[in-house]
Amino acid sequence: MTGPNAHAAAGVSPSPAEGSWRRRRYLIDARYQLRGGILVGTMTLVLLFLLNASLITRDRRDSAAGPAAEASRAVPRTDGVSWALLLVGSAVFIGGVLAVGVVESHRTAGAAFAIRRAVEQIREGQRGVRVRLRRGDHLQELARSINTLSESLDAERDGRA
Repeated sequence: MTGPNAHAAAGVSPSPAEGSWRRRRYLIDARYQLRGGILVGTMTLVLLFLLNASLITRDRRDSAAGPAAEASRAVPRTDGVSWALLLVGSAVFIGGVLAVGVVESHRTAGAAFAIRRAVEQIREGQRGVRVRLRRGDHLQELARSINTLSESLDAERDGRA
């Protein structure tokens, strides 16, 4: 499938020659992005579990030490507030990690998609193909190398003609 409909199906707008070329979806390569998200999410949950477990066991150890330990605390003990802060903090942390994960995977998957599309166009014999990545996208050096390759191929084709 080629043309603007192919770009829309892939979540990418047409090239600058065809119009605006901004990617509009954050799941470009869902399999890659979800696999990375599961890995990052799992590590986040494990670390969060360990952190929360250490806080809970410390709190229980302090309360088991007796009233003398509680009296020596600078901050009075408020179980309801502590648990609420623990849950809210955990939710914010997980949400932040997920947001960063989606944005970072988008920068890689979107760049890979643009590079793959340009390579296919070069293979089909199109001239003037260039990889255009957004500022902040990953794989910038690979895109520059492919652009150099495309320029060399165009110059070689012009030399033969």
